[in-house]
Amino acid sequence: MLKEKIKQDLNAALKAREELKRIVLSSLLSAIHNKEIEKRTAKAKESPQLSIEELAKASELSDEEITKVIKSEIKKRNQAIELYEKGKRPELAQKEKNEIEILLNYAPELKSV
Repeated sequence: MLKEKIKQDLNAALKAREELKRIVLSSLLSAIHNKEIEKRTAKAKESPQLSIEELAKASELSDEEITKVIKSEIKKRNQAIELYEKGKRPELAQKEKNEIEILLNYAPELKSV
C-alpha cells in the first residue's frame, strides 16, 4: 500500500537525516490524514450506525485517493513556484521544485502532468 511505503520512506529519511525529504513526507502524511478525517466524517453522517472500527476501516484512503492527494500537493507547490518566480525568489522556487521531485516518486504517473 502506498501509505505504508510513504511511512517507511519517512522513517528512512529520518535515519539518514534527509531534512527536505522528511519535511515533504511528513506534510504529505498530514494531508493524507486530513483527507481520511474528512472521509470519516462524511461516512459517519451517512451511516451513523457504524462502529468506530468500521468507520476507521471505511475511511482509509485507497492508493488512487492518495495519488489525488499527492496531485493536490504538487499543484500547491506549482502555484508557489509561480509566485516565487514572479517575486524574483529563484532559491525558494527551486526548493518547491525539489519537493515536487520527491512527491513524484510516489505518483510516477503524474510526471507527465
